[in-house]
This record gives sequence, structure tokens and C-alpha cells, in this order.
Amino acid sequence: MTGTRGFFFLRAGLLAVLCVLRVSVPVFAQAPENSWGVDYQGKAITAVLPLTGEETEMIRRFHEVIMESVAALGKYSPREATIPAGMGIPTDLPPLSGMVSGARYALTGGVYPGDRAGEYFLQLWLWDMDGSTMIYTDDLVYDDIDEAMESVPGLVEWLFSHIHERVIEAPPVDTWPDPLFILGVRAGLSQRWYVKPNERSPGAEALNLEGGVSGALRLNSLFSVQLEILLTGDTLVYRGLDDSPSGPVLKNRRYTNLSLEIPVLCRMNFRVGEIRLSPLAGFYATVPLGKTDFRDKDGTKDSFSWSVSNPLGFIAGLEGAAPCGPGMVFAGLRYGVDFGEMSINSGERKYRRHMVSLYLGYEFGFFEGKKLF
Repeated sequence: MTGTRGFFFLRAGLLAVLCVLRVSVPVFAQAPENSWGVDYQGKAITAVLPLTGEETEMIRRFHEVIMESVAALGKYSPREATIPAGMGIPTDLPPLSGMVSGARYALTGGVYPGDRAGEYFLQLWLWDMDGSTMIYTDDLVYDDIDEAMESVPGLVEWLFSHIHERVIEAPPVDTWPDPLFILGVRAGLSQRWYVKPNERSPGAEALNLEGGVSGALRLNSLFSVQLEILLTGDTLVYRGLDDSPSGPVLKNRRYTNLSLEIPVLCRMNFRVGEIRLSPLAGFYATVPLGKTDFRDKDGTKDSFSWSVSNPLGFIAGLEGAAPCGPGMVFAGLRYGVDFGEMSINSGERKYRRHMVSLYLGYEFGFFEGKKLF
């Protein structure tokens, strides 16, 4: 037994030398595969080496059934390995890579006589050629060749069931929108407090509507610059007692006007699951539109010019957005305060605004994934 094994290693060494010298030894007469160990159908290539032993007819029949059984598993592509003349066939040792070139797995074995008369056993070894390690081995003891043939598919399936394939999960595809430019529309409510000069607390307050359009340019994955044009209005109602010849009289004066607010904001974008959270801060400019309409308790109506001493103001808030259809729906909460004072009728009424706005909108992204720089 020792001499036979030594002779086998001598032959294996000669084959290795031939491979180094680039002497081609035909193993598989197949077209090139698309990746190592896998055929064009994604099945693992399995080299089936000839069985060793002296029972030629049994070996022939076993080999045919083994090839069919491997193919029947569905995940493997059996290929016959042609062993050069004079080269020993390995059984309990892994075949040389040059003998099973391109195969992911290899199946070796032999047919041997048993201890009793008429008894034989078929032994098979399954090898992982990525490292030339044995996966599993088992045998089939029989005395009736026809019954043994029926058991071969089960033996092959049992051997291959010990293959523990590494499942490499594809990384999840990130479908989070990342447009270069965003265009949106919004509408909401703005609670406003109007403070006169030298007044400690607001003398008037009102809930107003506002709405408009916005556009944001992404500078990088974290920062965006956002420009908005919002149409809004102010409603001031002053109630109090006025002196008259007949005594104090309750007056109710109402001033209404329209204006454009143009915020320029720096927005930070944080992703929390499927939600985009965006703290934002910046400045806005107020542009008066038309005149201020006046009406008092007695029904007197009039209109006055109005102006802003300093059109700028500060604004800050938090906005959240989530994918919805082809774009994103968003909502936000903001606080703003004027730097200057609104002046009605050449200073007859002056006030500074403090504003808390709540809004809802929808936005569309353009130039997905493109970069500004």
C-alpha cells in the first residue's frame, strides 16, 4: 500500500512539472466559463473522476448514474475528467488542480471487494477545490448491483448536502433621492405678533395665510442653499378708547396689506430612515405690495402707503420630508423676526413682526445624482 501511494505521488509530481512547463493536458473539452468554478448557467462545475477498481462493468454503470445524479441536483454541472494514460486516479486524496481545471468541486471514488464473498462497496469522496479540502465521504455496501444502482442518487445527494455555500447578500440598493436641484410649492399658516416701538408685549396679533415656491441647490450631501418666494399678508387690529367731545369712544382699527417674503436659507440634510430632517436658518427680505387697507368700527374705509425701514429679517426652523410618488412631501415649522419696522401712513403706525409659521408642501427633484463640483 505504501509503495502504491508513493508511486502515485511520483506521478502527481510529474504532472505538476508538466503544468509548470505549460504542457497542456486536456481535461474538459468545454467552452470558457464566465467565472471560476461556475458555468454560463450559474451552476457549480463538478469534475467527476473515473472510479478506481477492477470491476470494470460495475464502474462503468456507476459512473453513468453518478453523472446523471449530479446533474439531477440542479445546482451542479458534472464534467468528466480525462486522466492521461499512466496517471494514477486519486481517491482518498484531493485531485491536482491541473486534473480538474476550472472545477469548483470534484468527486472521486472507487469500487472495492468486501469482507464476504460477493460483497462490494462503492466509496465516494467529495472535494472542495477552493483549497483542496474534503467536504464529505461515504460508502455504499451491496451484493446486488441493480439494487446498488437505485441507491446511488441518494448517496450523491447525501454527499452534496454537506456543501455549506457562503451566501453573499447583495448590498441593498439605495433609492434615496439625491437630486442636484429641487423645486417645490408650499402653503401654510403664520401666527404673527405685532410689537410697536417701546412696547414690551405685542399690541396685536393675527393668524395669516402664506404660500409660494422654493428652489434648493445641493452643494454636497449635507448642505443645500434654498431660495423661496412667498406671498403673505398682515392683519393688524387695534382696539382702544379714543377721546371725543362726548367722552371716551371704543375704536376698532383694522389694517391689512400684502407683501412678498424672499428667504435665502442654508439647509442641512440628515437622513433618518426614510425621512429627511433639515434644520435651516437664514435671512429674508420683505417687499411691500400695494397699499395698506384701513377700516374702522364705524365702517370708514381708506388706504395708506406703507414702507419698511429695514427689509431684512432672520428666520430659522426645522423641516421634514418623505418620499411620496415621483417627489417628496414635506412639512416645516419656522420662527422669524424683522430687523426693521413697518411704517403705515408716514409713521402713523409702526410695528415689528414676530412670526411662527407651519406649512406643508411637495417638491420635485431634477438632475438626479449629479454634482455641482
